[in-house]
Amino acid sequence: MDMQKNIQEAKDALEQKPLYSATYERIFILNEIKSKYNHLKQPLRFAAVLGELLERVSLPLADYDLIAGRSLDRVLTDEEEALLREYVNAKDNPERETLLNSGHCTFSWESLVRLGLSGLLSRTEEKLAAEQDPTKRVFLEGMCGVYRALSRFALRYAKAAEKKGMTSLAQTLSAIAHRAPDSFREGLQLLWLVTFVDCSYISSNPTLTVGRLDVALYPLYQRDMERGTLTPLLAKAYITDYYCKHNLNMGRGEHQVGTAETTTSWERILNYDAPQYLLLGGTDEKGKSAVNDLTLLFAECICPAFKNPVVVVRYHKGMAKEHPLLWDVICQKGLASASMMIYNDDNVIEAFRKIGLPQDVCRQYSHFGCNWASAGERSSWMCSAPKSFLYCPDMDKEERVALNVPYMRTNAACSYPQDVVEIMEELCREEKECSIEDFYSRFLSRLDDFLDRKLAYLSHELSARQRAPSSLLSYADCFLDESFQNAACHSAGATYHFELQSFQMFGTVVDCFTVIDTLVFKDKKVTLKELLAATKANFVGYESTLALCRGVAKYGSDSPLSNYHTERLSNAFFDRVLEKNKPYLASQGLFLTPNMQSDMWHMRYGVLYGATPDGRRAYTPFSQNSRPSNGASTGGITAMLSSMLHLPAGKIVSGALNLDVSTAQFEGEEGKRLFSAMLASYFDRGGLHAQISRLDPTLLEEAVKCPELHRDLRVRVTGYSGIFVDFTPDVQQDVIERMK
Repeated sequence: MDMQKNIQEAKDALEQKPLYSATYERIFILNEIKSKYNHLKQPLRFAAVLGELLERVSLPLADYDLIAGRSLDRVLTDEEEALLREYVNAKDNPERETLLNSGHCTFSWESLVRLGLSGLLSRTEEKLAAEQDPTKRVFLEGMCGVYRALSRFALRYAKAAEKKGMTSLAQTLSAIAHRAPDSFREGLQLLWLVTFVDCSYISSNPTLTVGRLDVALYPLYQRDMERGTLTPLLAKAYITDYYCKHNLNMGRGEHQVGTAETTTSWERILNYDAPQYLLLGGTDEKGKSAVNDLTLLFAECICPAFKNPVVVVRYHKGMAKEHPLLWDVICQKGLASASMMIYNDDNVIEAFRKIGLPQDVCRQYSHFGCNWASAGERSSWMCSAPKSFLYCPDMDKEERVALNVPYMRTNAACSYPQDVVEIMEELCREEKECSIEDFYSRFLSRLDDFLDRKLAYLSHELSARQRAPSSLLSYADCFLDESFQNAACHSAGATYHFELQSFQMFGTVVDCFTVIDTLVFKDKKVTLKELLAATKANFVGYESTLALCRGVAKYGSDSPLSNYHTERLSNAFFDRVLEKNKPYLASQGLFLTPNMQSDMWHMRYGVLYGATPDGRRAYTPFSQNSRPSNGASTGGITAMLSSMLHLPAGKIVSGALNLDVSTAQFEGEEGKRLFSAMLASYFDRGGLHAQISRLDPTLLEEAVKCPELHRDLRVRVTGYSGIFVDFTPDVQQDVIERMK
């Protein structure tokens, strides 16, 4: 089946959609009814508002749609722009007070496929009939209202499809409105309908994990194949259209690396630049390979031109040999710079086990957001709680500002490299003999203090929001088994609650320790005071010292000393995180996830902070995520990967590696074979992650000069693919530097 029209439409939407396009129906309808249901408690108000919205929005269909679910967007008139501003600033804006965000999580997708909307409604009605608690009854009534609203929406779409003569699609939509899905197409349509409503009409920056679809849909796929009602080719057509739909409801620009003038913004299109994560492969509950025939089909359908869904391949040891055809497809898609990443399944499961979670929970982990990991559907990210929970009455102003820093930062305003420089200043002021051990001691002491305060704050916040766990209902709660079982909002009633704890700018910190150890303590080429003076002067007038700093082999070069500090620093850091978690996990199910994410903070902090002793000039980027600093991998890709194998396998749940290769590398069949073997070796030896960009730096430089000629250039950013010409100039330059 030819899917080129579907693919081209999605590609055009990503590249050519007007910058200030907006999903106008959502805005106008919600603005009109924003006070209509204020007399109802939030769970019932949520169901009522969503129900009316889905009764009134248009039901666009294209003749070539195999999966239904689109929203309308366009540029607003001046009068409509004024209405948008009024809507956004309204105190009773339903997107803040009623349709609570439910992104940055995963749903109980397998339960949805098994039960369908009708099954979810039936079990909730049964629970409601037996429930005595009035608050929980309202919560459950709200859930029932959401299921009914979605079923009516599916029936509306079925009638629209029938009217257009799309009988098969109409039957599919009607079926999922009345019963559990009985075919692969019905299952995929149901999953998209639930995803589409969240990402297009409810959650700003939804960043939803759409699940392990090769696992959730495999029983239906097998059944259809046995019946003879489905072929692999037809299944791929459905998957391709599902992928296309993920890109049609996006906007232009990049939320982390754009500006207000170059991005559509969440206000206009809720999903304008939010990645949705689709997980493939990995291991099952017994630790055996979960790869099946459907895994290969989902991989084969990955389109490098798309931004969504971001496909997360869960690699288990030996997978490349066990499933050579699948691995070949994955590597080909990687070299095509597809929106795809590979994680070491064994490493992530072991890291969650070390945190102290049960084995079955560890195996249910998922990735979400911008390359972060969670313990799956039984865990709730503290940062994603509704504001009604965050602003608890018993938290006074002093308590609120006690940890007035973003969720992944340290004590220092510009993250861990600043800690290193401040330690240098402390030791120089004390004017006594010191060693590299003093740096470790003081660095880790600062970390201890920060972790203690952070966990104490989170514990207090969690206790406060758990006072009324059934008072709020989000869309996610309607599709989470735990929320149903507890009749409580996941943000308060989940078994586990977590916050991210990242070793940000790790490469810069390792390089600072390596340079200080080499030049000050081992080779004694400069004193600590001289190195500090040079650093504070941004190396102006200290060119010889700068040359010494830059001459030291860094993280990514696979040198013995940098590898030593890589191992020691990362182990010490993450051991402390794991140890500090223990009492909070035991008492509240609360923990910090050890990771090496910095998103784009390496740019934001870097431009604010002065020089660092690794030879980095003032106000330039730090290292990003788990990757070495730009220019540090002097031995090429193999040396960089070898260096990264000194990170503690089994103690880190996430940490992005932008694995950049030029278009001249790994050409032809032999080049692909070498790349495949290199990547498999990296993961089989304990490598954590890789996301691949294969581009020519010269082409990127041309794109900076003539952006409209290169709107098809995709570059891996943090946990998704970005359109290079929509990046800010400083980020474009950082990408070019990392590609060299």
